[in-house]
Amino acid sequence: MKSIKRAAASAAAFFLPIAQPMTRGYNHQEIFLPHIGSPARNLFFLNSEVSLKKIIVLILLAAFTSTQLLAWGPTGHAVVADLAYSRLTPTAKQNLHLLLGDDTLASIASWADQVRKDRDESYDWHFVDIPKDAAGFSDERDCFRPQDKHKDAQTDHHNCAVDRIEIFQKVLADENASKAERLEALKWIVHFVGDLHQPLHAIDEARGGNDIKLPVFGSPKCGDYDCNLHWTWDDLLIHHAGLTEEEYVQRLNGLIEQKHLDKQAGGTPVDWANESHLQAKRILTPIPTVVDEAYYQANIDLVNEKLALAGVRLAKLLNDSLGKSPAASK
Repeated sequence: MKSIKRAAASAAAFFLPIAQPMTRGYNHQEIFLPHIGSPARNLFFLNSEVSLKKIIVLILLAAFTSTQLLAWGPTGHAVVADLAYSRLTPTAKQNLHLLLGDDTLASIASWADQVRKDRDESYDWHFVDIPKDAAGFSDERDCFRPQDKHKDAQTDHHNCAVDRIEIFQKVLADENASKAERLEALKWIVHFVGDLHQPLHAIDEARGGNDIKLPVFGSPKCGDYDCNLHWTWDDLLIHHAGLTEEEYVQRLNGLIEQKHLDKQAGGTPVDWANESHLQAKRILTPIPTVVDEAYYQANIDLVNEKLALAGVRLAKLLNDSLGKSPAASK
């Protein structure tokens, strides 16, 4: 029931009235929430066998989920945060609570999306547009985007997820930084680590798949807009599983144990970007023309593995940044 309460609180806090238009994702569109009775309903009500609890959760998710999301969407980001928190050391948890107070790690996981309208300079921080044919990440090529129209793009040479994770990790680990600075750095980090593990956030092809329009689970329309491949990977494949947040965490914990994914907890944001870029090239070769049950079955394992890896890697990053005892005494 915790996820239900969290969903209700999020809906009330950030998306009232629900008819208010929002701008999300790569697509600069005004988005209205889909009506439950619209053709998009199959994206939320997956089958008649779903339990009442799951239906309530999906209704609440529908109430505050726009049709263009950044990376995993609220559910995916919360799952990543829950996985990471369960792997923190006692000292890191203590220092984390000094910053968060009564909030949970999952409750701040989508903060970076919620403030985008007021923090326009952060637009490109959510992804890294590596060219499809490139061998891998190049900081000079991929993190300076003067052609963009967003705030500070002409002067920001760290305008990508890779650089921003590294920058904010240093702030979070700095015990001389103010609490406010460290808390904001934490909020960016929790979100951007998740973003970087969504494969289509590491490739420039078709704007990370946003320009690839295709029917999803029988409907060409997702709310009032054409369905696209990017949103499919952000959110729709996760929702199609029909699991609550807690159930998804349990599934991923089993996957981590089964595949020993904790052994892959290391690496750098550059490594994670290159990993996602390679996977994105495979997703786009060939470009899919439909997302159906067969597509879901062929790709959900990768979705789950990326969510799990984001969780274990976020945990290591936070343990490295918040694992020192002196910070607790302060």
